[in-house]
Amino acid sequence: MPKHLLVAVNIQPTQPRYFVGYKDDGAMCETIWTNDCWKAQWFDAEDAEIEALLLSTCCPSYRVEKRQVSGAGV
Repeated sequence: MPKHLLVAVNIQPTQPRYFVGYKDDGAMCETIWTNDCWKAQWFDAEDAEIEALLLSTCCPSYRVEKRQVSGAGV
């Protein structure tokens, strides 16, 4: 099954940010992003779709897209 990454494309248009995960300190939860796609969290297509919807509510100023990773998981 092909793998997908979640990308915030409008943080810095020349340098996309890839979703790593969440940091929860009990009082607040923040999203963690990286410039390196190999450090990002990889998802199956269905999970990527659901997580992208969750991130769009968490990070309304970002445009979050799911992108298939070429050759991964096939």
